[in-house]
Amino acid sequence: MSGAPESGGRPVLLTVTGKQTDPEGNTQETANLYRAVQTRSGEGYLFFYRGNDTDVRLFVSRKNAWMQRGSRESARMVFDPSVPSVHCDYETAYGTIPMEIRTEKISVLGGGLRANDIPFSGRENSDLQARIRYKLVMGQDYELTCSVTVKTQRAN
Repeated sequence: MSGAPESGGRPVLLTVTGKQTDPEGNTQETANLYRAVQTRSGEGYLFFYRGNDTDVRLFVSRKNAWMQRGSRESARMVFDPSVPSVHCDYETAYGTIPMEIRTEKISVLGGGLRANDIPFSGRENSDLQARIRYKLVMGQDYELTCSVTVKTQRAN
C-alpha cells in the first residue's frame, strides 16, 4: 500500500461513516469500508489506506483527529475541539475546496483510548470506535452540520 509504513502496524478493516446536514435540512450519509494499516502514534492511532485512488492518512486520539488525502499538508482536515476553528484546502477528485472546521466533540471508545484509560495500556489491540461532531463552513452563508464515525475490526 503506497504511503503506508514499511513495517509494523496491524491490518484492520476501517469503516468510515460520514453524515452531513445542509442549511436546508437535507441529510446525506455515506459509509465506506477500507483495508487499512493501523499504527500507534503518540496518544492515538494513525491509519493508512487507499481511498478513491488517493493515499489517505487518518489520525485519531482523545484530544484531536485529522485526515489528509494525498501529500499536501495544507489539505489536512484537522478536528480539534480546543480551538475555535481550523482552515484547510480539502482536496477532492473534483478539485480543491477551501473550508473552515469547527469541531464540537470527539468521543472515543475502545482501543485503549477512552478518557479514563492510560494510553496503550495493553488494550490497544481492541477495536476502536470514534465519533467526531463538527461544523463545516464553506463560504459565508453555507454551514454543514457533520459527524464522522470511525470503526475498526481485525482484518483476516
